[in-house]
Amino acid sequence: MVIIYIYTYIIRKEIGFWKVCILYLFFLSMTGYVLFRYYEGHNWYMKHISMKVKDQFVLEQDIEPEEYMDDFNEICDIVEKHYILADYKGISLMKLREKYSLKVEKAKNNREYFLAIQMYFSELKNSHTNLRYKRYSALANAEWRCDSLYVTSNISRLPVRKGDKILSIDGIDALTWRDSMKNYVAESTDKGRIVQTANFVFSSCVDTVRNLCLCRDDSVYSINVKLFKNAREQIIEHNTGPRKKKNINIIRSDKKNEYWALLSLYGFQDEDTEEFIRNYNKAKNNPCIILDLMNNSGGFVRNMEKIANLLLKQPYQDDKLITPAKDSFKGKLYVMIGRNTYSAAEHLASILKESGSAVLIGENTAGDFATIPFTFCTSHETYFSLGIGKPITTFMGEPREGKGVEPHYRIKEMTGIDNDRNTWLRTLIKGAAISTWQGER
Repeated sequence: MVIIYIYTYIIRKEIGFWKVCILYLFFLSMTGYVLFRYYEGHNWYMKHISMKVKDQFVLEQDIEPEEYMDDFNEICDIVEKHYILADYKGISLMKLREKYSLKVEKAKNNREYFLAIQMYFSELKNSHTNLRYKRYSALANAEWRCDSLYVTSNISRLPVRKGDKILSIDGIDALTWRDSMKNYVAESTDKGRIVQTANFVFSSCVDTVRNLCLCRDDSVYSINVKLFKNAREQIIEHNTGPRKKKNINIIRSDKKNEYWALLSLYGFQDEDTEEFIRNYNKAKNNPCIILDLMNNSGGFVRNMEKIANLLLKQPYQDDKLITPAKDSFKGKLYVMIGRNTYSAAEHLASILKESGSAVLIGENTAGDFATIPFTFCTSHETYFSLGIGKPITTFMGEPREGKGVEPHYRIKEMTGIDNDRNTWLRTLIKGAAISTWQGER
């Protein structure tokens, strides 16, 4: 545009005063329009990328049954305008609107309305796309292992123990319950939907009690588990201190005076990244680093790139060129990944794999690192996130959506939890298998 201005000024005498004025007015109008659209787009981006969600439970939302259909149509309008991945995934958004309009029409209360639109969001097949409500929770976790459901942790006074097998939930056998609940899970892959149903055992947006039938040793017994409003805050408080103490662990190898550093990374928030960099600086002179991403749920891409800079062996062409830092790691790098490796963590694993900077060990990741979550709110204050982004691939042509990052060496799923998976993997990595894997690569 500047060149056109200069050129017009040079030939002003040839084309005449009035024509120059008209051209300048036209150019100024175009410049103003471009700046306005850029400003408008920037404001839209900042509004939806940083929108704060109202803390509310489903039953607390101020919306009447006669307003459900208007609210649902508003949701559909936003999804149909911005969810670009629908065509890529073979999803007809118009058919989904028709299908769930029938369910919304029958909803008599907030609970029924929530369940209907939660199923709608589940069919969009994207873990960044979901409703945003607070949950009732208990301070415990469960996990599927080879079609069996187990309690994996309990940090409260609940009468459950790690290792208890869950036979039924609310009177429904575990597998039947799983098949029903996966219809409410927003995940990119079918396996991911199944895996994440375990999160609903001790958590719910609409229920405050779970009736569980458990098996421990040779005994079978039933319990009622209360789900509380403030459990999330208690979990965050519980995890803050102990987690930081476990983020670095030095393992002595079989060789004399040789040590490997095990670094755990649980997310890419600013505090996670700063802590990782501190631990990395302590460990970077070790001959081998093992990076644990197995329970990393993702976070800011900019922070993921900072960590990639420290671990890359050579430049990698991502959305932009990522180059190794001056003090990037020069030794052997192994990365542990799994079903709970999400979003930016998958992105990091993909970069390290395709650049040849690391050997990946574990299971396929969740299969969802192609989109950025934007937050929207309807006029009836229904908040939801929507994965915004085009169907793109990695530099090597692998899909970023709908297929997890594959490890170089797959760890078979364990049938029980007597030995925690992370403990088992770390024991395996600590042994001679590392040199074997490196040789086979």
